[in-house]
Amino acid sequence: MALSHEDHVRVSAAIGAAEETTSGEIFCVFTEAADDHVVVPLGLAALSALLLPPLLLWFGVLDPAWVDLGWSAGGAAGVRETVTLMVAASAILFALTWLIVSLGKIRYRLAPASLREFAVHRAAMEAFLSHGIHLTERRTGVLIFLSRLDRHAEIIADEGIYAKVDEAIWGDTVSAILNHARSGDIAGGFVAAVENAGKVMAEYFPPGGEKPNELPDRLIEV
Repeated sequence: MALSHEDHVRVSAAIGAAEETTSGEIFCVFTEAADDHVVVPLGLAALSALLLPPLLLWFGVLDPAWVDLGWSAGGAAGVRETVTLMVAASAILFALTWLIVSLGKIRYRLAPASLREFAVHRAAMEAFLSHGIHLTERRTGVLIFLSRLDRHAEIIADEGIYAKVDEAIWGDTVSAILNHARSGDIAGGFVAAVENAGKVMAEYFPPGGEKPNELPDRLIEV
């Protein structure tokens, strides 16, 4: 979901306006997904295959009485047939579950919140370091990171800001971007988040003297 040129202009303008009120720097990054979560379809497929035999027994589809467990040749053949049937059914169920969950966005919706949050935090930290947000002169850079399919946003502030600002104060900024993102207005979410972050930073880090623009005022898509 690439954003339009107009969307990028809106976000850049919001960053520029916010930075006029503070000595801090704001940087924005957007991604469709922080991780492909391939473990989700594999895990669910394995779980479904493992649960199939006990479920068939529980609902009486597979009755142990059908199998002659004696030492006769017929009993051994019955055991082999039953085991072969269960292995084949489990393999088919594994493949179908993996295929269905792998399609489209289903795996993102089924991924546990903790897994999505971990992936977004890791991607946000990588973006924070790779774009040099930690290299501003006063260590007052702030990253606003959004992963659309993970339905999660992350705010990472450099140590100069964490020394004065409680981490919990960024809750409103996260809510602002997620509320817009849920309705499909990604650019509007970044604009709202930038405005909110600008107000926080202006309170603790007001502008003073000449302030070089150390980070580009634009939204990066990765």
